[in-house]
Amino acid sequence: MSIRLIALDLDGTLVNSRWEISEADRCALREASERGIEIVVITGRRPVAAAPYVAKLPCPVTVVTSNGALIRTCDGEVVYRDFLLREIALQVLEVTREFHPYTVAIFDVMCRGQVTMQDTAILEGPLGWYVKTSSEYLQLVPDIRAAITCDPVQLMIGGPIATIEPAEALLRASACDPSVTLTWTKYPERNIALFDIMNAGCSKGRALKFWAAKCGIPASDVMAIGDNFNDRAMLEFAGLPVLMGNHIDGLAQPHWAVTGSSDDSGVAMAISAYVLNPRA
Repeated sequence: MSIRLIALDLDGTLVNSRWEISEADRCALREASERGIEIVVITGRRPVAAAPYVAKLPCPVTVVTSNGALIRTCDGEVVYRDFLLREIALQVLEVTREFHPYTVAIFDVMCRGQVTMQDTAILEGPLGWYVKTSSEYLQLVPDIRAAITCDPVQLMIGGPIATIEPAEALLRASACDPSVTLTWTKYPERNIALFDIMNAGCSKGRALKFWAAKCGIPASDVMAIGDNFNDRAMLEFAGLPVLMGNHIDGLAQPHWAVTGSSDDSGVAMAISAYVLNPRA
């Protein structure tokens, strides 16, 4: 196996518990890129939330955001969109009405309203995060359903794990189920979960498959590195799936490799072991 593309998640993978990217990880990515290997960051973050970390990488990077809904090349060109249909978003919001205080609609705009929540939102949900980190993009509205005037990038329900977990069962039992992809990102140590509701089939794996094909790289030559449930599809696609040492319980498969944790520069370890200095 000769790795020609490295796909890696941000939070819990490239970004450690101190919200930093280690120098070892940066150096490993630079060396891989200098050898002609395509570097792809694939994150659940919005483009503006991913940008500060991507800017710290010392090599050209293709960026996949919102769990596979949007791809931008290293030149900033948007080459792929897979947004949730407006009519499906409205149906989802009707089914999950009781979770509106924890619900976010994400739109592909560079202004206030990129992050839209209902004015009944509570601080223990995503509202608290966005007030601190994205207040310039946050818009509160009396009725989140009325704000869905075009296809959103996605919907997301976030907050304490036990509080929002029942939302999945509601959607699985509804007429919406065939029209959406549902995926979780969970951080038990912080009691935080993100429940993403995306267009049917939208995933990190499908976006990675698209980009690998565009680059003329087969899945067998792709290494994917991740730590959480929203990384599952890209790990399943890659010829070489690698889990971080700090991966969430329930994600591992018997044949998947495991590297060090994000706090121990596990990305650099994986790149060294499987790309820069592979064992014969």
